[in-house]
Amino acid sequence: MASPLITLGENTVWENKHRTVSLTPRLFCDVWNMWLEPPASNEPIWRAGLAGLRALVAKAEAQNLRIRGLGGAWSLSRAAATHDIMVNTKPLNYIELGFRDSSLDIGFSGNPDALCFAQCGASVMELYQYLEARGYTLPTSGASNGQTIAGAVSTGTHGSANAIGSMQDYVLGLHMVIDGGRHRWIERASKPVVSQAFCHAIGAELLRDDALFDAAVVGFGSFGLMHAVLFEAEPLFLLEKSLVRMDYDRVHPVLGTLDVEALGLSGGAELPFHFEVVVNPYRVSRGQRGAYVRYMYKRPHRPVAVPTGGSTWVQGDDVMTLLGTATGWTPELVPVLLEPILSAQLGPVQGVAGTPGFQFGATDLRGDVMSTEIGVALADAPQAVDAIIEVANRFPWSGFPAIRYVKGSDATLAFTHFSPMACTIELPSAGSPRTLEAFHRVWDELRARGIRFTMHWGQNMREDRALIEYGHGARVEEWLRARRSLLGATGQRIFGSDWLTACGLG
Repeated sequence: MASPLITLGENTVWENKHRTVSLTPRLFCDVWNMWLEPPASNEPIWRAGLAGLRALVAKAEAQNLRIRGLGGAWSLSRAAATHDIMVNTKPLNYIELGFRDSSLDIGFSGNPDALCFAQCGASVMELYQYLEARGYTLPTSGASNGQTIAGAVSTGTHGSANAIGSMQDYVLGLHMVIDGGRHRWIERASKPVVSQAFCHAIGAELLRDDALFDAAVVGFGSFGLMHAVLFEAEPLFLLEKSLVRMDYDRVHPVLGTLDVEALGLSGGAELPFHFEVVVNPYRVSRGQRGAYVRYMYKRPHRPVAVPTGGSTWVQGDDVMTLLGTATGWTPELVPVLLEPILSAQLGPVQGVAGTPGFQFGATDLRGDVMSTEIGVALADAPQAVDAIIEVANRFPWSGFPAIRYVKGSDATLAFTHFSPMACTIELPSAGSPRTLEAFHRVWDELRARGIRFTMHWGQNMREDRALIEYGHGARVEEWLRARRSLLGATGQRIFGSDWLTACGLG
């Protein structure tokens, strides 16, 4: 039997992209879609990568070591980190669009031609480029495209598509490698997609269970190594983007209702496909125009005079990239220096059309940055933003709230689980001890005001079971039950981590 190509590195110092986590694991492994010798038969190249993941899980189990999959290293939290075996899945970037009828369950009612099988290491950028070249696109994504599909989905990454939800909400199937090197295809019983013949062909056992799927899809690497996801792509469309600046008191009533008619947007009372507000917390008085409203309408695709696959315009979702050099700001200077940065980078835009891959393009990180992000119910959004503004004015730091909205997620521990609409409030900031202190003050202020909130698993967060339960309630125990139903004691141990234990989820 052919052996998969795996490169093993010892004493390799690993650091995430935002430089908030650094460690030296016992083994740092690269897994490839290649065999050490030619396979006996002509088969898809992804089989080598799958074999590599299975071999590494067996190795971890035999040596009683923990193992974590690593994608684009985009998470600011410790979600991907372990001191034992870290597996770089970036080389596993096989993408295939379209399924044969024989591979589909008789109950599948979607478009077989739009089904996309994407290996764990495929980046959002690679998916946009692959799909848009074939007349399709992702239904939604976060603003940055450096994340892998597995990492983005596993941590609950969202955009601002209020009618769709977060990235995990359009995933239909998960291909997971679990303890013993076994692999399972997991999908919802209420929404079957693939056939038994498909699972037999890839060698996986089919598991259909809504509770298991909803828990595992935002499982941050704790249900096994994710080999691939299946989702239904959307026919290519355009997003027409505008950005206007106005007073905060004009925007404030809209934050909890999304009744945008009073804002005078180009589409009138129509809620845009993508709606977000960036607030300068030090300019919220009337006449200071401290709110930047960025919105996009979904339009039919047509040729436009812009390239696909990446924009140089800095996204509000990742304005943290502007602040990487702001670590030396003194508290007195923060309110003075933040204004020219925001006004220069978030200048007016009117009706710029482009594909999603263009609008949500490359992110260039500059210096040390940090960010936390909370989720709240729509009705609580104004009070939550007011709490953050109050903390900022008592304790100035180089950050600000960026507010977005998505449909509430069914994923058990999605930080966007608030139904029917979740509001997300990101605080992109310069990386510094003062920023971390500010985050803790924000979390404490929200709790003191009785505002129920969750924390984004892929950003800076408080690793605290009590605070996690405050935001998720009984969903925590539901998630733990689902994990136990899939993994035995050995699997729970090897796919655990210090981070998971600190969160009370180990």
